[in-house]
Amino acid sequence: MITGTRHRLTLEINRQTKLAQDIARAQAEVATGKRILAPSDDPIGAARVSGIARAQANEATWLRNIDTASGLAARSDTVLKSVGLSLERANELMVAAANDTLSDANRATIATELRSIVDELTSLRDTRDERGEPLFRTNGALEVPVNEGVRIAPVAERAAIFEAPVDIIAAIAAAATAITEADPATRKAASAAALTSIEQGVTQVANARADQGVRMNRLDALREGLLNSEVQLEEQRAALEAANIPEIVARMESRRLSLEAAQAIFARLNKSSLFDMIR
Repeated sequence: MITGTRHRLTLEINRQTKLAQDIARAQAEVATGKRILAPSDDPIGAARVSGIARAQANEATWLRNIDTASGLAARSDTVLKSVGLSLERANELMVAAANDTLSDANRATIATELRSIVDELTSLRDTRDERGEPLFRTNGALEVPVNEGVRIAPVAERAAIFEAPVDIIAAIAAAATAITEADPATRKAASAAALTSIEQGVTQVANARADQGVRMNRLDALREGLLNSEVQLEEQRAALEAANIPEIVARMESRRLSLEAAQAIFARLNKSSLFDMIR
């Protein structure tokens, strides 16, 4: 009789332990919002969730890289706008300097402004980014990874903007020298050559700015693609691991009521069983 009573007590304790574990499990699912708390809960689902999590981590890194690249590209566009305006001003000055009626003093004034443009362009060429690095690099354009196997240079190399095919800074410096030549024939020839170089420089920088716009548009398109992918991955992950909270709460409440009832019955039966064991 004692052995049978002990067996029944053990079975009841095990049953109540299982109910308590089910309640604890349900509470954990409600707290985390997830139905997969360990790989053993759903090995296949857990593996798919792990793969999605890796993809999400990679895409989060790429998005941060795109933000960095977009900042550099926007900075470059602003600088190129200033470079273009400076070149246009230099072009205007050279057209004005071609007037044969200008005095030496007037040409000297124009030359002074041209030299100030040289200083301005030199400063723009040497612009630094937020890390203190050259915005326009001389050892190859900076390439940023923005997707699987995809790298983008958000800013063109310095030579492509300022030096090829026309060295725009040197061209304006030469223009300042040309218009101050004493000999009229030499001045006219040198000024015409300098004006041609500056006009080519205007086109060169306009093309560079158009290219910069293409880079910025591509970064925007990549960002939009990653943001859309982020939404899709989150939906896939939620479908795999998200817990059905109303269903879990209902199950938890059912287990709790069962446990409370079992504990009450167990307490009464346990009194009788103990009494039988010591009689």
